[in-house]
Amino acid sequence: MQIGKERAGAGAREDGTGMLTPEDAKELGLGPEAPEPYPCPHCGKPLGRRGINIGGRILWVSHEACGCPGEAEAARRQAALEAAESEEKRRERLRKVGIGKRYFNATLADPICAAFVESYVPREGMGLFIHGPVGTGKTYNAAAVTAALALAGRGVVMTSALRILSDVQDTYNTGESAKRELDRYLSCEILVLDDLGKESASRWSVMTLFDIVNTRYESMLSTIYTSQYSLESLQERLSRVHETETAKAIVSRIRETCADVRLYGYDRRVDPQGRQGRPRRAQGPGGGGELGRFGGPAS
Repeated sequence: MQIGKERAGAGAREDGTGMLTPEDAKELGLGPEAPEPYPCPHCGKPLGRRGINIGGRILWVSHEACGCPGEAEAARRQAALEAAESEEKRRERLRKVGIGKRYFNATLADPICAAFVESYVPREGMGLFIHGPVGTGKTYNAAAVTAALALAGRGVVMTSALRILSDVQDTYNTGESAKRELDRYLSCEILVLDDLGKESASRWSVMTLFDIVNTRYESMLSTIYTSQYSLESLQERLSRVHETETAKAIVSRIRETCADVRLYGYDRRVDPQGRQGRPRRAQGPGGGGELGRFGGPAS
């Protein structure tokens, strides 16, 4: 990097701080003298040394920039390498929290989802209920929220109700502890539960879902749900196995703690013209109030 006398400035010469040129060091009475100029590895041009003051002695740690095409190309390659490494670290983080590769580049398109991320406070128990027809961007929005929170250092896990139930059932065959399998979902800081309502109906599945929802509710842990069903339809669906009161309890807790994000539009998976574009929210009453729950304008 280029750090000349103009960059070091009078302040550096006066108090011996910052990067110093050989001339600065001489004026300040600092030794040892600078080594011979450093030859540019790209064009051979001699480059002046640059140093820092360490306890009254100068340590020559750098040199001025050359500005030749070779140096510029080397800097470009280094920047590209660092960007690639940073992107791989980002992707690895997203993989670990459960985001599928298809959604690695999901962005916060919905205002309520964006407000939730911006105003998120741990242990307040607030969440989101993202719902709408097939293909309207429910998982996309949930993945965008998950990614933003994960990259901000939050303890978030993204999965589906179907996956949780399947993993717990697998423990019956492997001898693993079902409680230990569930603990990850019961205690993580933020749980993103995708496709709620898709799981098969059984008394066991409804009671297991209630355990997850209720434990997190009582612990004031944030949960984000996606579903193709409205809360009313979800309650009906969960009641199929005559667990009506349990279904009511699940939906009641979701309604109390989650802002409603209702999406609509064309199925993006089968719309070749891309008429929908980004996921859109349904218009209608209540949208402004839901945004206001996270500190946004409630208009």
